[in-house]
Amino acid sequence: MSDPVKSSRLYWMVFGALIVLTAITVAQSRIEGLGHTTNLVIGLAIAITKGSLVALIFMHLKYEKKYFYPVVIFPLTLVLIIIFANIPDVGHGGLWGHTTPAVELKSGPGGH
Repeated sequence: MSDPVKSSRLYWMVFGALIVLTAITVAQSRIEGLGHTTNLVIGLAIAITKGSLVALIFMHLKYEKKYFYPVVIFPLTLVLIIIFANIPDVGHGGLWGHTTPAVELKSGPGGH
């Protein structure tokens, strides 16, 4: 299989973009006023962008045939469905609320 990219210029551009995106991730994580959810959303967006750059350019997925994309998109969709389906249970305490086993053990019999 011959490499469709004839020069290394593209690789260096992607490398530079990854360095810049990493610096942006570090900088945004240190901003206090954004809040937890906003930091999380921004961090995930940057991580998805960086992962896409690596997969498309360094793993040569950009140059694969069109039938390859359903093989990638289908499992990715299933993973995202599983992750987002668990958010209500993990983020909001689920059916039983937030429980901490260590606190429950220290409280002793009768909850006192």
